[in-house]
Amino acid sequence: MASRKDFLTQVAAGGAASLLSTLTPIKELFTEQMGASILPGQLPTRKDYSLSDSVTYLNHGSTGTMPKIVQEARRSYLALCENNPWFYMWSSEWEEPIHEVREKVARYINANPNEITFPHNTTEIFNLLALGLRLGSGDEVLFPNLNHSGASIPFHFHASKKGYDVRVFEMPVERISDINVDDLLALYDEHITPKTRLVVIPHIDNTFGVRQPAKEITKLARSKGVPFVALDTAQTMGMIPIDVKDLDVDIIGTSAHKWLQAPKGISVAYFNPRIWEEVSPMWVTWGQERWKGSSRVFEDYGTRNRPEILSIGHAIDFQASLDEEVKSEKLQSLWNLAKDLADEHPNTTWRSPRTWELSGSLFVIEVNSIKPSELSNGLFLDHGIVFRPFDGYSTIRISPNLANTEEEISRLFELI
Repeated sequence: MASRKDFLTQVAAGGAASLLSTLTPIKELFTEQMGASILPGQLPTRKDYSLSDSVTYLNHGSTGTMPKIVQEARRSYLALCENNPWFYMWSSEWEEPIHEVREKVARYINANPNEITFPHNTTEIFNLLALGLRLGSGDEVLFPNLNHSGASIPFHFHASKKGYDVRVFEMPVERISDINVDDLLALYDEHITPKTRLVVIPHIDNTFGVRQPAKEITKLARSKGVPFVALDTAQTMGMIPIDVKDLDVDIIGTSAHKWLQAPKGISVAYFNPRIWEEVSPMWVTWGQERWKGSSRVFEDYGTRNRPEILSIGHAIDFQASLDEEVKSEKLQSLWNLAKDLADEHPNTTWRSPRTWELSGSLFVIEVNSIKPSELSNGLFLDHGIVFRPFDGYSTIRISPNLANTEEEISRLFELI
């Protein structure tokens, strides 16, 4: 079995050795560790992460937890790159290992490798669209008021400079728990106009946890002549399966540090070929013409964080190794328990959709007896429980992942 000591010894002696040969021990070690950590049909547990024993972490919707073995791979790649910084940044031998990561991401979301880019996060993708998509006078961009600010503010900022309009429609937050697919489609149908050129869909919003029926909304938008649909999957990729061909959207942005449990500051995005010529790159640099005719033209901005890019591949390996049915059953069981406890508790009200198909492992509870931020601060300081408060709606957002337990959910409600 490969060891970290063996790897570092090879790095020290490697110098200008083949990059591919120096990467092999890291990959082998990761594969061995993953095989020993997650057995077929099983899910990760707390031991697979680095969380403090004093912390009950229920805030994966803000920042996810990176598995220990992905952390280990990242540290190893960093040690390798620092052995000869120039060689491990600019050597042409990087092409193949990075392409392998593209292939892994592409398989995970049913895309082609040349449709995958590596941005910083979701916000970067929507800045790119707001600035670079061919929009002008008479064009409209449409999204609901629950759209994340990182996918909204860029359009408001650039609209006045480029001459297009931004239309924001209201989601009925007061009756969100009873909303259904037809209600959601009716909202989009009502607000799409002949001027609508781009519809932005928050796959699951971060405020109430509504899972938008993205496939059906896209089909509706196409039928009404909307040429472009962008999907924000920051709160879904890694939580639920994503199939870009089935969804038929043009752009997908995500933040890999959440549910994909990848390193912070690096992410993945999808660009359908039909939009390549419709978007001008936000980053302009030398040699960019080499990637014309692929989505890579949207990502190159000079010196890159190679260890993080390679580590995304291992984060994808980790997620892809999990049985999707077993995974969904676990997340849905935590969701069901929280919904039942919220209904039973005298001081709480369930404020997310009541059907799993329109919800997910990010849900919202209204608290009636205390200001949410005070509750959050108190439960963290006294009990180490982490979640997201929203004082404006008198709610707290709970977003458990696979290593969380029903006991942790029950304890939260006992302490409210």
